[in-house]
Amino acid sequence: MNMIRGFRLLAMRPIYTFAADKTPATTQGKQQQAKPIQVYKDGQLITKNYLQLKKSQDIEGYVLTLVKNYYRTTNKSALSLDSELEQHGLDSLDSIELSMQIEEDLGYVISAETLPVLNKLRHYVNYIKQVEQYKVENNAAPLA
Repeated sequence: MNMIRGFRLLAMRPIYTFAADKTPATTQGKQQQAKPIQVYKDGQLITKNYLQLKKSQDIEGYVLTLVKNYYRTTNKSALSLDSELEQHGLDSLDSIELSMQIEEDLGYVISAETLPVLNKLRHYVNYIKQVEQYKVENNAAPLA
């Protein structure tokens, strides 16, 4: 372990929570809220809440911004909701990384079976809309 002036340096990586901690659980008829996540940023442990996207415009803007800010995206000026990831230099591994970022930001759990169908930005938007609609109708997040 590296030591600087008696302090131990910790790796600067996020603390991950399990899917069971992310989804609200029903216990004896009471609804528990999803726990906020804790991450290390600039050497400090910070607590952040999940984003809540209610409007369609917010969801579309979030997905566009997410992909535009992704470091491997090419041709960012031509990015639209109907764009395929391959048109912008992204492959299936990039799709997984984008999905992981969505999970981290929104508190969702995206199953491995869902990943192959997320080829366009519109697919991500539709997926987020469906999860948000499910959350409103059932007052709980889906398991996968």
